[in-house]
Amino acid sequence: MTSSTSTTTASGGLQHTSGELLHLIRAAVARIREDATDRAAIERRVSSLLRHALVTRSPFHIALVLGSAAELMLFPEQDVLEQCTAAVQQGNQQALRALVWAVRHRSMRGGAGARRFAVDPQ
Repeated sequence: MTSSTSTTTASGGLQHTSGELLHLIRAAVARIREDATDRAAIERRVSSLLRHALVTRSPFHIALVLGSAAELMLFPEQDVLEQCTAAVQQGNQQALRALVWAVRHRSMRGGAGARRFAVDPQ
């Protein structure tokens, strides 16, 4: 039986399991849908959340927003996705890196038909 509890790294940061991340992503998607009722509003909300996560450079929040956006079939423009990838890789947390890899893969599979969003400056 595997454990689904978070562990603490030597640097004091939490290591979230993939199961925990999935639960948090689904909860975030539900909140986004409650806050924004139409597609344009959802896209604006996701863009705002990702902008804030990038400003704070929090690998956890960046991965959480990317995962939430992917669940909504929304993907950031490629240059923003590269920024996100670099920030999450610096966090050195395997589950977060795997989540971003999955988002990148889903984004590429979507091709030209994937819905993309920009992260507007504040």
